[in-house]
This record gives sequence, C-alpha cells and structure tokens, in this order.
Amino acid sequence: MQMATFSQDGSVNYKFTFLLFTFSSFASAFQPIDEAVVPSGKYYVGSVFGQHDYAEHPNITLDAFRIMRSEVTYRLYTDVHTWATQHGYAFGSGCNGAANEDCLPADTDKGAHPVTNVEWADAVIFANALSEKTRLRPVYLNRNGAPARDSASYAFTVDPQAEGYRLPTAEEWQVAARGGVAGLKNGTYGYSFAGSKNASAVACFPDFNHPDFGTATVKSFKPNAAGLYDMSGNVAEWVYAFDTISGVKMYYFCGGSYMVHTSSLANCDTHSAGYALPDVGFRLVRKY
Repeated sequence: MQMATFSQDGSVNYKFTFLLFTFSSFASAFQPIDEAVVPSGKYYVGSVFGQHDYAEHPNITLDAFRIMRSEVTYRLYTDVHTWATQHGYAFGSGCNGAANEDCLPADTDKGAHPVTNVEWADAVIFANALSEKTRLRPVYLNRNGAPARDSASYAFTVDPQAEGYRLPTAEEWQVAARGGVAGLKNGTYGYSFAGSKNASAVACFPDFNHPDFGTATVKSFKPNAAGLYDMSGNVAEWVYAFDTISGVKMYYFCGGSYMVHTSSLANCDTHSAGYALPDVGFRLVRKY
C-alpha cells in the first residue's frame, strides 16, 4: 500500500446484485446531509507525518469544498436508491455495513452503519442521484454529455460547472482527513490517523478475534480537527482517482477499514473495476 500520483477520472465494470429490503422503521424521512467545510488554500499532501511546519511546505492548492462529516450511511443510501430507481437510475443496492464479511440485517442500528458492497461506479451514480434529489446540478456525465444514471456504463466525464455531489479527489480526501486549516492550526495535521496519534481514539480497527468484528455505526469515534468522523478505519472510502496499469484502470480507496488496519492516512489501495467488498464505502463532497 502506498501513496501515489492520482489522475482526475474514473469508471468501473461488473455489477454485484443484492436484495432490496423494506425499511418501514426509518426510510420514510430524508435526513439532512451533515457537512463540514474545508477552506481553500495551499496544503501539503504526501507520506510525511510527524511534527513539521506543513503550512510552510505546501505542494497543492485547493478550492474550498463541503464534505460529508461521516461516511454515507445505509439509511441515506437506501433512501436515495429508492427514489433514484423510480427516476430512471440504476446502481447497486449495497449493504448495511458488515459483521465479519457478511451484510448486517437492513434494520440493524436503524441503518446507521456505513453503506458497503458498493462499487466505485455505484458511488458515482449515487452522487448524481443525490444531487438531482436535492436539486443540485449533477457532476458526472455519460458519453452523450447527459447526467449519468447507470453504473453499468463506465465511461464518465465531469461537468466542472456543476455544484452537485461528487467523490473527493485523493488530494481533497487527504487534506480533509488531516484536518484542513483546523488541523494546521492545532498541530494535528501531521498525525498518522485522522485526528489522533492513536488509532483507538478515532478509528474502527477492531481486534481480528473480537466477537463483534465488523463495522461500527458512523460517528462512533472522535472526529478530527475539521469535524470529520471515521476517515481512519470503519470502511475504506472510494475517491475520484485511478492509475492505469497494463491498460487496466485501478481505482483508489483510502483510509483503512475494520479489516485493513492502515498505519497512515497516506496509505491508499487500488482495485480493478467491479470491486465491491464489505469494508469499502464512501463519502461525498461538493462546491462551497
């Protein structure tokens, strides 16, 4: 696992199919999106951690953006998925987190676990559906230049003028995980985990022999300086980046998970299209 140089594009192949569930107890009311703002500025992104003057050694410049404080929950995902399938969208239905490697029952903890078993393209199409549902301009376009609605159509372009939801770039993700401006000010920007030197304070990295080995409900641990939860641990998170190796696009996910206990926020991994596992989910960003 290593930090890499990321391009700004992506797509996916192959679909997993999961059962749709009825959520009479919690799916009726759409929940407001809880977001934080990462201010614009110059930031350091890379594999260096520890106590350094990161503000004096930036290597990227970012525009301000809003970011979800937690990973997309199964409850939110299901609410949007139900609406989206009635409005011409097609993407995977996902799972309510995981116990070991199995999906938790749909109503466990009222759907407050991060959604899992979603492909990279499912996250892209979910972002468009959430944008349309909340009356924002969708970001991802299909081959014909129209908003993308099907995660089986893997060629996407980005509308740079759109204000809707999207996956963060790898650079945006790392800056947010380090705490942004707030992390620079309070000295936590160089911590190896999102908001702490100790994984146990901020990350769902359970013991592999624990009887409840699996995901935790979102916001179960302390947030980082930017007010963001679970950017270390719980589930790894898809970002909008890939490398092409021998003609095959390899899509990035970052942050570690309950199954993969990473030692640094710079540790990301990749997989080919069609990758949907119980320890990978996502969160979204949008323009500020």
